[in-house]
Amino acid sequence: MGFLSKIFAKKEVEFKLPKVIEDVNLIKTLEGHLDRVLGVKFSTDGKKLVSGSFDETVMLWDVESGRSLLTMKGHDTWVECIDYSRDGRRLASGSTDSTVRIWDAATGQCLHVCKGHDTAVRMVAFSPDSKIVASCSRDTTIRLWDVENGKERSRFLGHKSYIECLAYSHDGTKIASCGEETVIKIWDVATGKNVANYKSDDRLSHALAYSPDDKFIAFCGRDALVKILDAATGEIVKVFEGHGDAVRSVCFTPDGSKVVSAANDETVRLWDINTGKQLHLYRGHVLEVQSVDVSPDGKIIASGSDDRKIKLWGIK
Repeated sequence: MGFLSKIFAKKEVEFKLPKVIEDVNLIKTLEGHLDRVLGVKFSTDGKKLVSGSFDETVMLWDVESGRSLLTMKGHDTWVECIDYSRDGRRLASGSTDSTVRIWDAATGQCLHVCKGHDTAVRMVAFSPDSKIVASCSRDTTIRLWDVENGKERSRFLGHKSYIECLAYSHDGTKIASCGEETVIKIWDVATGKNVANYKSDDRLSHALAYSPDDKFIAFCGRDALVKILDAATGEIVKVFEGHGDAVRSVCFTPDGSKVVSAANDETVRLWDINTGKQLHLYRGHVLEVQSVDVSPDGKIIASGSDDRKIKLWGIK
C-alpha cells in the first residue's frame, strides 16, 4: 500500500453497496479490483480489456470469459489512467505518484518507469503508431515518452493550470488537451507548438476524444454536458443534455455515429451524433462512473466505477 493510500486507509473501509436494478443490456460484471476503477480500455482486437484503479494496480481481463489475466503492481499510489497500444504489445498507466509506467501486455512486466512530472498524471495515450506515450499532469505540462526506452522525447508548455485530459488525433499529427482552464488546446505533435485554442465554456473539462475521422472532438466536464466541437474551427456544433452530474468520460463508437458518456450520476449514456438524442441510458453501477470505452466492433461498452466494478454492456 502506497503512502497516500495509507493516509486515507481506503482498503480497510468496509464496503457495502445498495442494490440496483441492472439494465437488460448488461452482458457481464468484472470483479477483482479492491477500490475505485478509474480507467478502462479495450485492446484493438477487442479480446482484452485493461483497467486501472485506486487500489494501485493495473489489471488485464479476458473479455469473453470475464477472467482476470494479469495484475500489475508497482505504482506507489492510485492509478489514475491507462491505455492500450494499438499494436497490442504494450500498456501504459499514469498515477498520482507522478510517474508513467509502460508494461508488457503479454507478461505484465514493467518495462519502463517514466519520471519527470511533478505531480499527478491525469491521462496517458499511445500514439496511433504505438511508438509514443503522451501524458498530461496537474503540473501543467504534456510530455511525450519513447515506448522503447522510456525516455522523455518532448514537452509541451502553455497550459496555465491543471491539465485533466488529452487525446491523439487518429492521424497522429495532433494532440488535444484540456482541464481547469476554459479552453481546449490543439498541439502539433511534430513541433510541439500550440496551434489552436478553442473555448470550452466549462470551468473544468474531464475528458475529450477525437472522432474516427478527426473532424470532431467530443468533450465533457463539470457542467454535466457532452459537447461536440468542430475540430477545424472550434465551433461547438452539438450539446447533449441529460446527465445529472459531472460527466467523467466520453468516447466515440468506431463508426463515428454515436457517442458514449459516463458520469457522477452513476449512469452510462449512448447518444446519436447527428440528432443529439439520447439512444439509451445504462443503469447498474451504484457509485460514480469514471471511465468508458467501446469495443472495436462497436458492440460492447465497458465502464469502470467507484463501486469497484467493471461492467460490459451491449449496444443494440
